Amino acid sequence: MATDLMTVAALGRPFTLGMLYDARRDELMPGPRLWNDKTLEEKTTETPQHSSSFEMSASDSIESKSTMMDIEASLKASFLSGLIGVGGSAKYLNDQKQFKNHSRVTCQYKATTKFK
Repeated sequence: MATDLMTVAALGRPFTLGMLYDARRDELMPGPRLWNDKTLEEKTTETPQHSSSFEMSASDSIESKSTMMDIEASLKASFLSGLIGVGGSAKYLNDQKQFKNHSRVTCQYKATTKFK
């Protein structure tokens, strides 16, 4: 039996450990979770994982923005088709320049402190 591992960007959606996800509809499934709160508290471990990176981009295209946010093609298609809405820092994907004579530079800083 083959196992297909899938990594999906949260894009402001409230993912938590044990939640169910419908990949066909690209949405979280409300209701029961795989484990209760007590089990998650007992079995979850945290490992320090300190890293950071910095990137700059002068492009304002969806392609550039999705690349900077490490969004895979299937998730980008779901976003562009309106299948999913975005929140949090992912609202950046919808942000457009208001005037033609404006310039934009995007600075991205990623930091990780722990892995759960």
